[in-house]
Amino acid sequence: MCPRIVDKESLEARELELLSAALDVIESEGTAGLNMDKLVARVPYSKGTVYSHFSSKEDLLTRLCIQGMEILAELFQRAADHQGSTRERGLAIHLAYLVYALLHPHRFRLVISAMSPTLFERTSEQNRGAFRAVEGELFGSVVKIVDDAISCGDFKLPAHMTKQQVAFSNWAVGFGTIALLAVEFNDCECRRGLNLEHELFNNVNTLLDGMGWKPLGGSKDHSDTLKRIADQLFSEEMVQLSERGISLDFTRPKMPVGTTGDLFG
Repeated sequence: MCPRIVDKESLEARELELLSAALDVIESEGTAGLNMDKLVARVPYSKGTVYSHFSSKEDLLTRLCIQGMEILAELFQRAADHQGSTRERGLAIHLAYLVYALLHPHRFRLVISAMSPTLFERTSEQNRGAFRAVEGELFGSVVKIVDDAISCGDFKLPAHMTKQQVAFSNWAVGFGTIALLAVEFNDCECRRGLNLEHELFNNVNTLLDGMGWKPLGGSKDHSDTLKRIADQLFSEEMVQLSERGISLDFTRPKMPVGTTGDLFG
């Protein structure tokens, strides 16, 4: 008997089904709880069929990460194409990352797992290549804004930094702030009373001001800008967040009596 030939469209649909089932396992049991046997138990396919799509658990995790990064890359592209100043487009990139993290928290955290050398070594060459390609898209969107800022005079590249380092510093601030405030940790004094979106853009604007990226924070009220960007670029995602009971507050917080400083510059 000849084996049944499955067309490309059916293969892609089946892979999406497998990825969705794997994400369900992660959402209920965490990344450590995912294994190939649990995936097989959730889908109407044999273990051999599952392994024909993913060579290992690590390969599966990398593919999940790629899928999430593709979602993020589309959000980043909207931000990069925004018809505003380069400073606004930079803020839009960080807003895109925040929206992604809140809508896809498990995918957001998977990126660290996917970058583990041990995991990457056990990933298929095809998925390693796909990971690098979408990673390049993500950083490319940020570097494009940096290039445009340099060209129009909004930003002068610091003598001690490359464009890659500027892009990386933005990722470090964005990822670090979101990871520390969006994930439930044991309560600690340094996190008490902090609001995710306020602290994210406080940190981002401090970084951009420190680099001399114009207009500096003291000359513009970025809270209005962020609200406008959210409405213009991410209206559908804002609805999805609202349906999950999540609302983003970009208004300036009132500073306690006796303190100085301004969140949005």
